[in-house]
Amino acid sequence: MLPFPTTPQEAGKGVLISFLSVKQGAGASTLACLAAHTLAGIKKDVSLIDFNSESKVRSYMGYPTGRETPASILDIQSIFSPDMIYTASEVHASGIKVFPGVPHRILDASMIDAKLLLKATTFLKQTSPLTVANLGPLYGPSWIVAQLSDLICVVVRPDRPNMDAFVETADILNRLGCEDRVRVILNQQNYQGSINAKDAGKYFMPDAEIPYSKNIAESANKRDLVPDRTIKNPMLTLFKEVDDA
Repeated sequence: MLPFPTTPQEAGKGVLISFLSVKQGAGASTLACLAAHTLAGIKKDVSLIDFNSESKVRSYMGYPTGRETPASILDIQSIFSPDMIYTASEVHASGIKVFPGVPHRILDASMIDAKLLLKATTFLKQTSPLTVANLGPLYGPSWIVAQLSDLICVVVRPDRPNMDAFVETADILNRLGCEDRVRVILNQQNYQGSINAKDAGKYFMPDAEIPYSKNIAESANKRDLVPDRTIKNPMLTLFKEVDDA
């Protein structure tokens, strides 16, 4: 028996849905925020945590990025019991409990290590009924969160670098024993010059397809992401199996 959990069930009863980009810019941060908003519309208690050192969730949800900033996931370092986890969060106007990523400072980003991610994930699985997580690359410590996630949404942009990177990402997740919990989202479909869904099918069969939306891009830049039905419908379909479990 290992001294730490290796499955979602061992980590806790709460549901953890993680978003992972196969390449930076595929849209996992955006979709994680939109997923949290979508779920908050039908659930009373939703948490959103950003494990990616890019800290895009902090920007998209409207939190400061400078030195005078509210909570950060680094605050979890000083927490010693699950019931204290929410002291590292900020309650968004939507009601979502947000655990923003680190401010944009290199030294802070280097502190997002395996110990922090394991503590944050297990504490949230024990206290939060539903958590949406934005992951960093799997070659970093984010593989730990993937292993403990009830659902892993792999976000792929329809371009050649993303298609090439998907194979390795899928292989790593399979090695972690996550293959039954992986769902692939083809994001930003039909943007100019993109690979069409049929050709993408040579690499994988997407579980959800989300079209490119100028409105989503604009709302992200305004720090006011709001999901429309092109986002909500695919999200709710993906999450229904977890909700029914």
